[in-house]
Amino acid sequence: MIVETEAVVLHALNYSDTSKIVTLYTRKYGKIKIIAKGARNQKNNKFGSSLEPMTLSSVVMYKNEGKNLHLLSKSEIATPLNRLQDGSEKMFTGLALVELVNMVMHDEEENGPLFDLLVEALTTVDASVKNNVNVFISFMVQLFHHFGFGLNVESCNLCGRKTGDEDFPYGLLRLSDGKFTCSHCSEEQQQSGVKLSAGIMKSLYYFQRNPIGKSVMLSMNPVMRTELLTVLQSYLQYHIDSVRTLRSLSLLQSMGTS
Repeated sequence: MIVETEAVVLHALNYSDTSKIVTLYTRKYGKIKIIAKGARNQKNNKFGSSLEPMTLSSVVMYKNEGKNLHLLSKSEIATPLNRLQDGSEKMFTGLALVELVNMVMHDEEENGPLFDLLVEALTTVDASVKNNVNVFISFMVQLFHHFGFGLNVESCNLCGRKTGDEDFPYGLLRLSDGKFTCSHCSEEQQQSGVKLSAGIMKSLYYFQRNPIGKSVMLSMNPVMRTELLTVLQSYLQYHIDSVRTLRSLSLLQSMGTS
């Protein structure tokens, strides 16, 4: 069956002397793998650069029902993201986004809203001039909601005090359900959870309430950003056993740009 769909390139692997096996996240079919014959042919590569990771492409393929590998017929760039390579922070943030989706999504599970969220994140990184890693943080926070275990840091789950109205010195995040306990209740009732500083609490509150496009407007120092990323990765790993530390994110943090 010949089908056409929008796709984000998640990963590409060389196959034989002339071909590639490419993992795509598509609007219509979720995550799929295709074989692109001739994609490594330097003189006659009809796919151009449309199969590079982080690329937004339009693809036509022969979809083999009941099989996990499909044959690519045509691919072209749908929306150019020419600035994703402008600096290590942009590049590794974009790579972390596609690496995360490739890691957590099952094969051939259609999810149009998540596809739109990934496209929004990549285009925001492409257009941004600062705070690129915030886009990845915002994407993770919204991804949790798509998966059904969203964070809830807007108010204390015990007393109802609101994060936006109070200046809590710290809070506790419960990994089992993403609920937050304020400093007053945690001291009075000896609650347990991951301790979050006041700055982390306010940042999470911001990311939870705002779309990805506004994530780059929030400034955080590198130490706070690293702390927040560690918390979010721990939360994701608690709910999805197969999740490992993202290589792209580790490289970004090791370079001191995050």
